[in-house]
Parts: sequence; structure tokens; C-alpha cells
Amino acid sequence: MTEQLGLFDARGERRPADLARAPLSVRESRRARYLTLRLVPPHTLEVVVPRGTRAAEVSAFVDEHRQWIEDARRELERCRPIRSEGLPSRIELRAVGQSFDVDYRHEPQRPARCRVRDTLLEVATPDESGQGADAALRNWLLDEADYHLAPWLLRESQRVGRRPAHVQVRLQRTRWGSCSNGGTISLNAALLFVEPPLVRYLFIHELCHLIALNHSRKFWAAVARYEPDFAALDRRLTAAWTEIPLWAHPARR
Repeated sequence: MTEQLGLFDARGERRPADLARAPLSVRESRRARYLTLRLVPPHTLEVVVPRGTRAAEVSAFVDEHRQWIEDARRELERCRPIRSEGLPSRIELRAVGQSFDVDYRHEPQRPARCRVRDTLLEVATPDESGQGADAALRNWLLDEADYHLAPWLLRESQRVGRRPAHVQVRLQRTRWGSCSNGGTISLNAALLFVEPPLVRYLFIHELCHLIALNHSRKFWAAVARYEPDFAALDRRLTAAWTEIPLWAHPARR
């Protein structure tokens, strides 16, 4: 269940006419144990609720956290002008110290694609309007992330002493990374936009899930062993979603 949060009537029932007007979404999760608020990049707020939660409980939770929600909305609006709403003229991959000027060109009868010439990234599309350029850029970003991030993670795994069964790189909407029960670590290609210490912290975080697949004391003790400043880095990484350009977010289906 994913819907927009609107007003509720006196019986705690959802009022559909109001739901469509509100900018705060509600998502029901089988895994959630508590009601939580989270930022869903690039500029949406979400309430995650356990399955079966009554609408009246959600309404009370939102009312209780109204100030936090308003503060978060103001922060999102403050950050939005920093990020380009359209296609980029320059791309900076802070994680690996690389930057590219971007040149767009029309190449009929060929699929949209990117190619790198030194520090110039050429984006060619068959459509004169540039349609497909954003998808080509995301594919290029995924290739760059696979080239840089996967080997970097494996180097860090030698320090932790735990090697993932598999590493995959994707563009994820709400997570910087994840670790599965089978030991597969998934990395968000958007990590290329953040500074190296934050990328390294994310690697340590996910590798420590190979020690404890939860957020227990054992897990955080392992994280602290390899990154003592984990608390500050975790806060900075959470805030770093505002550094991701809008074109780099996965397309909604």
C-alpha cells in the first residue's frame, strides 16, 4: 500500500479526495515494526507503517511529528535549487575525484549512448530533442559505479575480514546500500556523487552486516571497530541525498 497522506474523518477512515492533495506518502510494510518517517529522494517524505495499522494511528503519528515534517520540507525546498532539474552540463564524481563537461549531440539511427573523451562526456541521442539522454546518462553512471565501487568494496572487505558472496551495483531510490541473507551486497551507483569518507563508511556498514545481519549491539560494535566516527558519518550520509542530481534518480515506472 502506497498512497498520499491526507485528512482523516472522525472515525479514522481515509478520505480519498484529500489524499491526492497532500505531499506526504504512506507506505505499508510487512517488515516494519514501528511507524517511522523517512526521506525518499529526491524530495518526498514518507511514513512507513506496519501492515494493518489503522488510519487514525497514522494521523496521530503525523500530528505528533508535525514540526519535524515541516522542518524537513523547508530543508528540501532549500536544497532543491542547488540541484539541476534538467540535464547536466557538468558532472562531478566526488567519490573518485573525477569531473566531466557534458556535450549533447544528435546522431540519428543510433541508440542513445555516452562516450568519454578525456574529461568530456559526449551524450548522443537519435532524437533531436535529446529524448533518452537521461537514461543514457544513468547507464553510464552505472558502468562507472561498477568499475569504481565494486573493487573498492572488495579492498575494504580485506580489512573487515568478510568477503561478500556477490556485489551488485544499481540505482536505488531509498538506500545507499544493502546486504542480503545470502551475502550479496548491493551498492547505489549514486555513491559516486558523495565524498570518499562517506562511501568508505557505507562499505564498512554493509560489510559488518556479514557479521550481524541486523542493527544489534554486535553489529554497531563491529562498525565502531573499523570506523570509530561512524555516528557522524552516518548522519552526513543520510543528509547527502540532497547532493544527488535529479537526472541520476531511477526513473519511476
